[in-house]
Amino acid sequence: MNTTESTNIFNFAIKMEDDGEKFYRRLADKSADKGVKSILNGLADDEVKHGRTLREFEKGASAEMAETVILGNAKNVFAGMDASKAFDAAGTDQLALYEQALEIERKSREFYKLQADNSAVKSARDLFLKISDEENRHYFLLENLISFITQPQRGLENA
Repeated sequence: MNTTESTNIFNFAIKMEDDGEKFYRRLADKSADKGVKSILNGLADDEVKHGRTLREFEKGASAEMAETVILGNAKNVFAGMDASKAFDAAGTDQLALYEQALEIERKSREFYKLQADNSAVKSARDLFLKISDEENRHYFLLENLISFITQPQRGLENA
């Protein structure tokens, strides 16, 4: 990969992370449930962390990135949430946005995995794999959030 290609990939990835942060912040602002708002802001914070790490790496800094704590925090949030209240607060429009976020995380995970597979530079490959793994955790978290919130609805459908 030449320098121009590398710069383009990093610019694209940084923009993707910036857009992800904005998306999650807007979604959190629309959320009426404190627990969901907390999870979405945590996802936004992770996107900021990814963008910062990519910027530093592109400038030649070490690609050290702290492990995400969002899954551990989300477990506590889920434990304190009432699924039926979260469902009522979310509504169908909100759920459609969560499903859109799920798709964004899937595509992000695949993008970083592909970049890792195509990178000849070990440090870049390692960074892309680490971010891909975090995007996979985000996917898992959103999948569980959607399942948790729609549980009352699905329970009625399966009755």
